[in-house]
Parts: sequence; structure tokens; C-alpha cells
Amino acid sequence: MAHEPYTVSKMLDSINESMQGVGGKVQLKRDVGNGIALDTSEKEIAYLDTQSKIKSSAERAAQLTPEGKAAWIAAHREKGNELFRAGAFAEASDAYLQALAGLDFGADKHTVQVTIQNPITCNVVACMLKLEQWGKAAQMCNLVLQSEPTNMKALRQRAKAFMLLERFSEARADLTTATEHAGSESERLELQRQCAAIDRSELVSKHQRSSQRQFEKNMMKRVGSLYDDKKTVAVARPTPPASTLQRVWHYMCQLFLWCAQKRKAA
Repeated sequence: MAHEPYTVSKMLDSINESMQGVGGKVQLKRDVGNGIALDTSEKEIAYLDTQSKIKSSAERAAQLTPEGKAAWIAAHREKGNELFRAGAFAEASDAYLQALAGLDFGADKHTVQVTIQNPITCNVVACMLKLEQWGKAAQMCNLVLQSEPTNMKALRQRAKAFMLLERFSEARADLTTATEHAGSESERLELQRQCAAIDRSELVSKHQRSSQRQFEKNMMKRVGSLYDDKKTVAVARPTPPASTLQRVWHYMCQLFLWCAQKRKAA
């Protein structure tokens, strides 16, 4: 396994290292249209790095003999396994993808897919599940199931990804297919446990949605009551103080007395 490919991260590190003492730091921007450029996130840079590694790996693997390609795949696959066991899931995923870059399908493409490509792809899926990239994990499982519709590992992994995406019906459908092709009683028991986990997850999800709806409903009531209070305050006339009422009453009494005197005089 020769030199590492020149990635976006390495390019930025090299530029910033050369500018030490000058001040400032170079950041990669991405054009989002209308003359607006935003900073590129770490995840986006990591994705660009992965693309660079895969491209470099494919170019180097293409120059190898069939035996050399087999050795390439085995070496990167083992590197991925070691990184996965160490908990370095993003790096493990990169190693597995580099292993896939060395595939040589030859005359029997389906055999290579079933024996090499699909198992390594499932390893990539395992990394994505650990990295909480549920959507990407489901898409990678689709690639496996296109060539091997009853791949037990891919069905179970996609079911887990669907569960975490709260696509519970699709998750159960995958487990139903897996159960139909289970080769042993222990596999069926594992599938039953996974199905029970989906049931629990759906109950939790429903409870959370119900709580959220109730919270929003209560908030709307509170906002409505505050609005009604404001209207009431705005319409209600202030009660005059007692001294004011006494003055008005005294004035009315004087008025009635004056009117009575005028009638007597008449």
C-alpha cells in the first residue's frame, strides 16, 4: 500500500502551514448561487477526501495484475476491519471503499459481487450505521440487494436503517423477507428480537409525536388565552377611584336640589 492520495484536507493543511506567520487561514468555500459562497463543513470536506481516495485507488488498482488486485482488496479490507474494531468508523469506511476500487469482475460478475463486493459493501454499511448516516446506509444496502435480493446481512442492516429513519413498515417488510430465507432457528430468533426492537421503537416514536402534538396544542391554548386577556384589558374601562364617585354623587344631589327649587319658584 503506497503513498496516501493528495486530498482536499492535505491541500488546505499544506497551504495554511506555508502561510504561518502571515495571518489568517484559508478556508474552502462552496458556491450556492446568486454570488453567495459559504464555508465548506467538515463533513463536506471529508466527503471530498473520500472521493479523492477512491479515485486515486481506482487509478492505482487499474494498473495491477489480477493477483495484485486480489492482494490490494485483501489488504484494504483487513485495514478496514482493524479500524472498525478500534472505533474509527469513518476511516474504516474509507478503507473498505478503497478495497472496492480494486474489484475485477472478470467473466463471472455475479460471483465476484456475492463473494467480494457485497460483503465489503455491508462492512461500509456497518460503518454508516455507527456514524448515524441512516439514509446512506439504506442506499448502500440497496446496491447489495440489487444483485443479491436475499442477502441476510443487507436485509437486516436496511431494516435497522429504516427503523432509525422511522420507516417502520419498510423495516418489517425487510425482516419478513429475511425470515422467509432464514437458514437456522438461531437466525429466526435474532430476527424476532430485531422485529421486537422495531415495535418498541415505533411505540416510542408514536408517544413522542403524541406528546409533541399535545405540547403544541397546549401552547396554542396559552397563546389564545393571552390574546383574549389582551382584548379584555383593551375593551374594559378602568374603574374610577372612590373619591371621584363621591364628587359625582355630590354634584348630582346639588343638581336635583336646584331643579326642585326652580319648580317651587315657578
